[in-house]
Amino acid sequence: MEGETSPADPSHLDDEVKVVGLATNDDSGLFATAFRRPLLSWRLAATRTDVLQTGYEIEIAGDKEFTSILASTGRVAATSPIGAPWPGEPLSSREIVWCRVRAWTDRGVTAWSSALRIEGTLFDRDDWVAQPISPVFNVGQNEPVVVPLLRRSFAAASEVASARLYVSALGIYELWINGRRVGDELLEPGWTEYKQRLLFASHDVTGLLRAGENVLAAAVGDGWWRGNLTWMNRRAVYGETTALITQLEITYVDGTRETVATDESWKGNTGELLGADIYNGCTRDLARGEQGWRDVGFDESGWAPVVALPLPSRLEQRSIPPVRIVDTFTVVPSPGERGRYNVDCGQNLTGFLRITARADSQATLRVRHAEVLERDGTLHTAALRNAKATDTYHVPKGTFALEPAFTYHGFRYAEIELDGSVLIDRIEVCVIASDLRTIGSFACSDERVNRLYSNICWSQRGNFLAVPTDCPQRDERLGWTGDIQVFAPTACANFDSRAFLASWMVDLALEQATNGNVPSTVPNVIGGHEFEFGGVGWGDAATLVPWAIYEAYGDTEVLARQLPSMRRWVDYGASRLSSYGVWTGDFHLGDWLDPGAPPDEPEQATPPSALIASAYLAFSAGVVARVAELLGDAEAARHYSALRERVAGASWHRWHEVAGRTQTGCAMFIEFGIAPAGEIARFGNLLADLVEQTEGRIATGFLGTPLVLPALTRAGRIDAAYRLLMNERAPGWLYQVINGATTIWERWDAIQPGGDIHSGAMSSGGGSSMISFNHYAYGSVGSWLYRSLAGIVPLEPGYQMIAFAPQPGNDIVWAEASIDTQFGAAGIRWDRAGDALRLRIDLPPGACGKVFAPAGWVLPDGSAGSRFLSGRHELTLTYRGLADDLARP
Repeated sequence: MEGETSPADPSHLDDEVKVVGLATNDDSGLFATAFRRPLLSWRLAATRTDVLQTGYEIEIAGDKEFTSILASTGRVAATSPIGAPWPGEPLSSREIVWCRVRAWTDRGVTAWSSALRIEGTLFDRDDWVAQPISPVFNVGQNEPVVVPLLRRSFAAASEVASARLYVSALGIYELWINGRRVGDELLEPGWTEYKQRLLFASHDVTGLLRAGENVLAAAVGDGWWRGNLTWMNRRAVYGETTALITQLEITYVDGTRETVATDESWKGNTGELLGADIYNGCTRDLARGEQGWRDVGFDESGWAPVVALPLPSRLEQRSIPPVRIVDTFTVVPSPGERGRYNVDCGQNLTGFLRITARADSQATLRVRHAEVLERDGTLHTAALRNAKATDTYHVPKGTFALEPAFTYHGFRYAEIELDGSVLIDRIEVCVIASDLRTIGSFACSDERVNRLYSNICWSQRGNFLAVPTDCPQRDERLGWTGDIQVFAPTACANFDSRAFLASWMVDLALEQATNGNVPSTVPNVIGGHEFEFGGVGWGDAATLVPWAIYEAYGDTEVLARQLPSMRRWVDYGASRLSSYGVWTGDFHLGDWLDPGAPPDEPEQATPPSALIASAYLAFSAGVVARVAELLGDAEAARHYSALRERVAGASWHRWHEVAGRTQTGCAMFIEFGIAPAGEIARFGNLLADLVEQTEGRIATGFLGTPLVLPALTRAGRIDAAYRLLMNERAPGWLYQVINGATTIWERWDAIQPGGDIHSGAMSSGGGSSMISFNHYAYGSVGSWLYRSLAGIVPLEPGYQMIAFAPQPGNDIVWAEASIDTQFGAAGIRWDRAGDALRLRIDLPPGACGKVFAPAGWVLPDGSAGSRFLSGRHELTLTYRGLADDLARP
């Protein structure tokens, strides 16, 4: 429906509809945009129902009053307000423009939106005069050292009209101007494939400067650049020198300009931060800190010189939300043995403790962290492996507010050990995450399922931290591709994950091998390990994560950018096919942690790895064919569609009997289109029989779990789907809930039926112990909670067309879910009472929906197949029995 048309008569004003929320695709929260040609999106707010957009017009101007129009689209026919192309010339570095939009609706044209100010960042490497700098003592250090400090005093010649700060680091940094922290971000600049892509941030710091003397001050931690990484104890993966990159551009009221940048005029030193490591924690000695080093007037004569390093080849502004403190709450510790205090946060989380304490004399506080407790009430630290997860504070006499820097912990419990006379006044729990906006909600009449949903959200929040990690506590915390591949649809419903995942996909493409193979972790820091390439399911993150982003947010740009990477992965798979047309013979992590696999060899799943590999290849080839068709490449679409059919057919011929023997095999053959249409019901019954044989226990690993409930639902066996969901015995989702889980566990039986903690023993590949209580992979069931239990499904990308298709079952008598889509809030609630199913749906302006009756239920007369437009709609379905011929999604 996109395309230019002649301008329509704008004289008829639709004053019941307004354009609101005009924004670019930059989700960083920074004052400048990361994109030369930002995409534009908006929403419609209406005082009436049944609103549809039919077109839009965008204007770009050089001033807020729009007296100097730089570009205009004219009227463009479009029903979607998502991702409109930039209409003008690409932005130049530092360029400032204003943008506004108006929309044509079914009743006329809206007024212009409020103006959106857009400023370009530094787009070109030549824009940078800053050099990475490091104190001499910090250069070439492979072992942990004291955290370096940097500062530079300068004089502002006159009153400052505006000031822009562009900042990054080789490592992670905190920065102050005149003693005041610049921003509230943590662990900046995040983690990317540093050698090919280093992010920076931009800040408007006009209000922090003053005429006369000013000072820039910073601390730079090892972070992912130089710190410990992986269970293999690798250090300095990216370099042996941490460094700061800062460029401050000042414009004075008289129009003159000045740039203060990192160079060899800066000075370096050390202070109270004796060490900081993501795995091990932070050590502070407050007696070593020099008072006022971040302030104007400090005597830096004793500080050391710095050295300048070459500027990285690719500096790119961050376009995703930063890591920051997203929640805080206080806890009251309980006294323990020998002067210790025990802390129970009541929730497994990612973050740290902020402690206010008083010391009568010199003292030391040590804070150790763990996710669960041993039977005797002590911290279970074996699961941390080599990660010390300990923050240490050496304090003189006085009152102090203590918190770590350049680290974080995954924990519910903490032990505070006091060496000396210390009184703790207050403990505040600081929850940190990449600050993604919550967009989804779910609830139902069963509190166990509600707790499961809460656990899913907590695990996502705790592991969406700069990259989508597997866990936040042990010596790993890596971007495992398979974990996020299965979880992406759920992630995109819980939180606005569009920019976060799209940015990570850039690194995936950069890390992809020349033959198209995709590493198991992105960024890839396990090079040379036997699990470096995890095979299908892991490599399919290249194809299925972009597709999940597109489905949830209507983002075609991510498809266009990632299509070459998607094709390379599928082409690699095609190159591995045998003469029979199936993928055999290679190593695959497979249905990782399948309950039928040996506990110490989780890659040895019950379904044959070749079956899984071939099924995934067929499915990914089909996705690539759809993407190529969407992007107008008919030849590629035909090629990958034919590949899909060929591999699917060969897989069916080779394994149709074998697939029916496992839950994962049945689910994959149904959901990936391997089973012919006429066989879906039979395979659904086979799957339901397998569920019955296990008495409702789940028998799938990472790859099978997201598919099993949707497969049963698709095949009409909602009864078996609910039996799996509601099972309280190991292995199962509610087993974790009734055993006290507040996040999703890595292993189904991380706490075993007898109460013992699983040893996590590994024969190879994952360290001596692999047990985590905060892993979101099995939380992929969240997508089914939204789409089937509650019944809200995107039929068209970005929820422009929504299927409302609830699937009541078990003893659940009501459920509700909402998603703040790109169009606005959409929601559903259903209540079941006897033979009546009351349904309430909400649609945002511009979107439309269809209601599908669950099996056995009948829509009101005249509503079958109806399309509902924006607004609230209520209807009641009647139960007639399973023999009826009913509308199905």
